[in-house]
Amino acid sequence: MFTATLKSMDEILAKEIRWVPSNPQWGNFIFAWNWVQPPLWRSLLNSVIVVVSSVSLQLLASSLVGYVLAKQKFRGNRMIFTWILAQLMIPSAVGLVPMYVLMTLLGWYNTYLALIIPGAFSAYTIFLMRQYIITIPNDILDAARLSGCSEFGLYWRIVLPLSKPAIAALGLVNGVFAWNDLLWPTLMIKNLDLYTVQMTLAGLWDIRDSAQYLNIAAGAITIATIPLLIFTIINQKYLLKGWSGLSYAKR
Repeated sequence: MFTATLKSMDEILAKEIRWVPSNPQWGNFIFAWNWVQPPLWRSLLNSVIVVVSSVSLQLLASSLVGYVLAKQKFRGNRMIFTWILAQLMIPSAVGLVPMYVLMTLLGWYNTYLALIIPGAFSAYTIFLMRQYIITIPNDILDAARLSGCSEFGLYWRIVLPLSKPAIAALGLVNGVFAWNDLLWPTLMIKNLDLYTVQMTLAGLWDIRDSAQYLNIAAGAITIATIPLLIFTIINQKYLLKGWSGLSYAKR
């Protein structure tokens, strides 16, 4: 996509494939930035708001529930965990219509809340967070209890910091899913100012028969990929630790 953006249309349509363009067209990125409607910067901002908010709520809720299920012994613990696991067997498409009706009744249709709140619960994330938190030694928590730390303090000061690798790994997976989601935003959003980046990029297919826009479309898609690349590079250390820890926890 990057090299296609730098090419002229003659090079793109040429029979001979050249990975390095002879005359890079850097202006194609600027044109792509201002070309799509709504503006690409606005769609990127909307996606960042939705992804950061929904994933943060999801990780906070999942880690808290996972901590309770992993380290707290109470009647109904296994039943609740079994119920959460049962949610994994229900196809997500089944809940589209009920969720659409609920968002409409709450008055959240065509708002950020319709994109953020439904993503706050994830049975898959709760399951993996529980499995990871189980590996945290109970001796650490018992020592903190003897020091007078509250149960929420145990979660906030000990469990949450020790779970950073898992949070980073699950944050990336859930963030990529939320970033690439197109179906739910299409159902919920009609206002152009609230379009996510995937909704804006989907509009590029309207001009797919116009060969003169292929390099510009590639530029828009390349720009939309950059935030995920930056997040992955920054959190690479935690991602490796997180996935190795989650793999061990699942066993």
